[in-house]
Amino acid sequence: TGSCIGKIALAKESPLMTFQNIFLEEENGWYLLVASYAPRVVCFFLMLVLNTTSMELFLKGMNESGSVAGTGLATAANFACSALYGLLLWNETVNTTWCIGFCFVLIGVVLLSQVQSKATRDEIKKVD
Repeated sequence: TGSCIGKIALAKESPLMTFQNIFLEEENGWYLLVASYAPRVVCFFLMLVLNTTSMELFLKGMNESGSVAGTGLATAANFACSALYGLLLWNETVNTTWCIGFCFVLIGVVLLSQVQSKATRDEIKKVD
């Protein structure tokens, strides 16, 4: 999500750039030009906040489910969100190769979620 907001703030094809170009062409005053930068600045700082929050949640997830499973889940979620944002906001296409790659990532996440660490196996043995 943070990367999508960053793309909205900084990409040439962003709707905000189109909005800003309107103000550049009209020459209605410097205050309008400054106002046209405000949404881009807000989006940039929102991107920083979202990425920081995402990293915090990623680290918490790694502590709870282990680093391997946490990384796999984060990768799969990032992959899916990137495709969804690309389709909905940027009219990007998803080809067969991408879909196959995503299936492999999902298979990897399922396999990683089935693996138990040595510490977990030892705890299960103690309970039995």
